[in-house]
Amino acid sequence: MPCAVIETMTLSQQPGAQPGANTQSFANPSSFSRVQDDSHGQKRSSATAASGTVVFDFDGTLCLGDGPVWSYAEHAYSYLESAVRHKAETALDEYLAGTTPMQTREAHHWQDGYDVVASFCRDRVDPRRLQEAYLASRADLASGSATVSMPAGMKDFLRELGALGCRRILLSNSPIIGLRETLARFAVTNDFDAVVPDGGKPSQWPRHLSDFTAQAESRHLLSIGDYWTNDIEPVLTAGYEVAYIHDSEPSGTHAQPTYQARELPQMYNAILHGCAEWKH
Repeated sequence: MPCAVIETMTLSQQPGAQPGANTQSFANPSSFSRVQDDSHGQKRSSATAASGTVVFDFDGTLCLGDGPVWSYAEHAYSYLESAVRHKAETALDEYLAGTTPMQTREAHHWQDGYDVVASFCRDRVDPRRLQEAYLASRADLASGSATVSMPAGMKDFLRELGALGCRRILLSNSPIIGLRETLARFAVTNDFDAVVPDGGKPSQWPRHLSDFTAQAESRHLLSIGDYWTNDIEPVLTAGYEVAYIHDSEPSGTHAQPTYQARELPQMYNAILHGCAEWKH
């Protein structure tokens, strides 16, 4: 049975918001309740038998590679003057190479490459054109012209989570275009119990947390992501578990993540062990 795709409805787009993020989104909670084959071929009800919920981000978590952000930059930077464009391209190149000083990253509030692009386009590019550039980059992702990869061992990890009784949800601020095609290429579409595009993170997390835990009939929930503000902080603040993919320790003002590593595969065993404890 294919996973449930929960389509969302955009009411408005916040100027300066992360590309693809909606100020409000709506999903039909009943769509999360379904029966699925687990990795052992046995039927289970995701609404009644789930020991908890594991929520995955898409870009930078499940979908790796700089292709999509460079595609976004190419479309967005085309509106910049040549001198500014050269500076913006250099900044993005350095950021993605990991050579940008932490002081610079924090001063500009850069948490991913999309933030870098947006910061150079802010006040220089009409927000509507910037959104069009983002959507053009997702079309590039859908067509396969923006090269990406999946973390090693991800399919087995998803199946092991399913065998533990966990509901696996992909929650992304991205639109369905690009996301749907990438899941198909990775051959993991059916390893998710639900896919929620246009997720409106971080503002819509309270709604998502309520829906996800209600449908699982378990308060246990883990959010996995690489963007502190969107994927980690709201969930941690609400009292749930988080797995933070990051190459450095959070600043002293941040609460401590449940799990943290430079790459997601480095956390597989710890996460599986923690999720197994949810049954007790």
